[in-house]
Amino acid sequence: MAGPYDPHAVESRLYERWRSAGYFHEEPDPARPPFVVCMPPPNVTARAHLGHGSTYTPMDVLTRYHRMRGENAEWLPGTDHAAIATEAVLVRQLKDKGTSRDALGREKYTELAWQWSRETGGAINEQFARLGFGPDWERARFTMDPGMSAAVTKVFVELYRAGLIYRGKRLINWDPGSQSTVSDAEIEHVERETFLWRVRYPFAASGSARAGDQQGIDVATTRPETILADVAIAVHPNDERYGNLVGKTVLVPPLLKREIPIIADRNVEPEFGTGAVKVTPAHDVNDYEIGIRHELAMPAVIDAAACITGSELDVGRFAGMRIVEARAAIVADIERAGLLVAKAPYRHSVGISERSGAVIEPMLSLQWFVNMKPLAQGALAAYHDGRLRFVPQRYGRTYEQWLENIRDWNISRQIWWGHQLPVWYAPDDSVVVAHTEEEARGIARGTLGTEQLRRDPDTLDTWFSSALWPFSILGWPQKTPELEHWYPSQVLITGWEIIFLWVARMVMLGLRFMGQIPFRDVFIAPLVFDAQGRKMSKSLGNAIDPLEMVERYGADAFRMGMMRQMRLEGQEVRFHEKRCEEARNFNNKIWNATRYMLGLSEGLPHAMSLPAASKLSIADKWILTRLHDTVAAVSRAFDEYDFGAAAETIYAFVWYEFCDWYLEASKTENDSRAGVLSFVWNNAMRLLHPIEPFISEEVWMMLPHDGPSIMTANWPDLAEIPVDRQAAADFEALRSAVERIRNLKADMKMGPRAPIDILTPQNLPDFPAQILAGYVAGTVERVQATGASFSDAAAAVTARAPRELVILRRRRELERLVTDIERARRKLSDAGFVEKAPQGVVSKEREKLAGFERELERIKASMEELEEPV
Repeated sequence: MAGPYDPHAVESRLYERWRSAGYFHEEPDPARPPFVVCMPPPNVTARAHLGHGSTYTPMDVLTRYHRMRGENAEWLPGTDHAAIATEAVLVRQLKDKGTSRDALGREKYTELAWQWSRETGGAINEQFARLGFGPDWERARFTMDPGMSAAVTKVFVELYRAGLIYRGKRLINWDPGSQSTVSDAEIEHVERETFLWRVRYPFAASGSARAGDQQGIDVATTRPETILADVAIAVHPNDERYGNLVGKTVLVPPLLKREIPIIADRNVEPEFGTGAVKVTPAHDVNDYEIGIRHELAMPAVIDAAACITGSELDVGRFAGMRIVEARAAIVADIERAGLLVAKAPYRHSVGISERSGAVIEPMLSLQWFVNMKPLAQGALAAYHDGRLRFVPQRYGRTYEQWLENIRDWNISRQIWWGHQLPVWYAPDDSVVVAHTEEEARGIARGTLGTEQLRRDPDTLDTWFSSALWPFSILGWPQKTPELEHWYPSQVLITGWEIIFLWVARMVMLGLRFMGQIPFRDVFIAPLVFDAQGRKMSKSLGNAIDPLEMVERYGADAFRMGMMRQMRLEGQEVRFHEKRCEEARNFNNKIWNATRYMLGLSEGLPHAMSLPAASKLSIADKWILTRLHDTVAAVSRAFDEYDFGAAAETIYAFVWYEFCDWYLEASKTENDSRAGVLSFVWNNAMRLLHPIEPFISEEVWMMLPHDGPSIMTANWPDLAEIPVDRQAAADFEALRSAVERIRNLKADMKMGPRAPIDILTPQNLPDFPAQILAGYVAGTVERVQATGASFSDAAAAVTARAPRELVILRRRRELERLVTDIERARRKLSDAGFVEKAPQGVVSKEREKLAGFERELERIKASMEELEEPV
């Protein structure tokens, strides 16, 4: 154990030992209560980032904790095929090679995607291992595995046959870069500078449609290119500015060929722009809802390539233009027509595809959808009746609001990597949905009189397979022992931003196909920002790689540093690297304490054997009571998902109570110290293990212990830890006496090891007096007994600094007071100050002088007591 603790010499060695010994693996055991966590499957393309520290570390912590409590603890890992992310990487690689996805063909492209996933998919798992994460790697699943794919197909077919999946033309998020629909989770909203154009729509007929001197109605927009697809102008029904215009018609600029009505809708915000908004249902989410309510036409003018199209409307010379080009041309024509009222700089949020970087286009498209409202009812009921619980509680409202306002789910994607829709079309476009092509042909032959079918090329939204994760990962639709014993799991740990994209959908489909919710608790992990509260990004240069933290401080230190910064009610972690540095120092403290204990001349007895109660000192009884309370507090914190409180409690006990206080007390020879040290330190390492698995194992193996690994050890048992509240209170009184003496030494500018006389009452027992002397490098001098109790005696302990040091200090105080008094007297003898300064200022100065003079008299009296001339 020479030198400081070296995590790099320990962590990889221990991890491989654990993995090869099968300590991460469990089999279903009905004799033990289950504790199951399903890992949110990271993308196969992913690399470990700081967010995994706040989300995945708690999963590992809880699994280790519940395993030590004797439960059938299982952390189920896996990776997601990450359809759009993988496709983006592969398309870019093919482009670099001078080819394309279409040139390669679907079959060869899919083979390439499988090969790439196998070659790169293990990277995130190896990074997780370096962070000390210990899921059951033997059960790792991939969302494109045959069993998972079978589950996806079965769910699709059953939902379709139940009328809950349909094909329809609805508004979706279109990514022109990847040429596919995308989910809300794959859109990044960024602030961009643009203009807010104020455009006048002239009334369709002079005279009858005019209102006073108005020539038309003005509308503010950031997207003039969509004006071509406007089908109405909407105003709020209570907006008095436009009450007389509802029902009138205006012409759509700049072509001025189409008339559209002015309508009233309560969702219009009168405060935005002019209070009148253009309605373009085919290219705006809010406008789409207005269009449905008012049964408006929904013509589109932007195609899949993000170009202006005239397939549904006359768009004049703008046909074929890219959006940016069309925007400039349309604004120019509006200005030439005298209909551009104003143009002002404007900053707003724009949806960008995370994968392609293209601006997302809301677009009407023929796609496949899930009818969500019937499924949402059961998921809402589970929350309302308490079967489903969110921690912190406020996130339950996020879940509730989304389900109450749920929209149908677009599940089809125009990419090749993923679960292909189990959908076929007959020559007349009749739809056949089946588990296999053979079944589809049989259905088509019996109902349509044909076997000529073509398969839908689209694939399913990645979130569709993810929504089945809690039961498909356990072997569903097969009836497996894992499914029988491990569903539902006990807790899901995830981020708030996917409560509706993933959590709610898992609840809905779990209820639908398993008859019960997939998990009891949902713990929402905090988001991680930098120390200034900024989102981490490459552009800001503030992104922190957790593996760099591991390289610098060790995995244990990173884990402890992250856990200490998490607070149960906190919505964010402002990550300070300093906490990892502190944790490294904490581990060195553990290492040095262990070295001291192993070096005791009498050796350490069996870890779970304590000396007889009659042999325990006051310090022994105190540390055992503190151990008992620490075990209770840490257990409670883990049970309540309060990881920050658990980490802080362990940290404080090990460093401040055990190392700083009890170890010092143990240096005073006594018969009980080795047994108590061994007992407490063994328990402390087991307490520490869920958060810091490596150093706790390394130290535990050096101590007297039972079993092959701390991973198979039991969680500390409160019933085995003796408690003596009175002794603990007495030792706390002793600690207070030590703090008083230390404060005196600091006040006298004495070093920590400088000798000092300790005046202890005669009724303070010898052993506590010796402990006291050891803490402050003092010499005990007995004085008259005080009070009846130990605490009374400890409270009466005082100290006396060396006479020459006290005299030196007093002379310095005298010099300072004489200077302060002379300065105050000069100020008060100045007539100008006394006459011109505010009365309160003058009074305050007189009070200061009086105080200085009183303090001077006190110091003089003190010097006389020391028989030192002033």
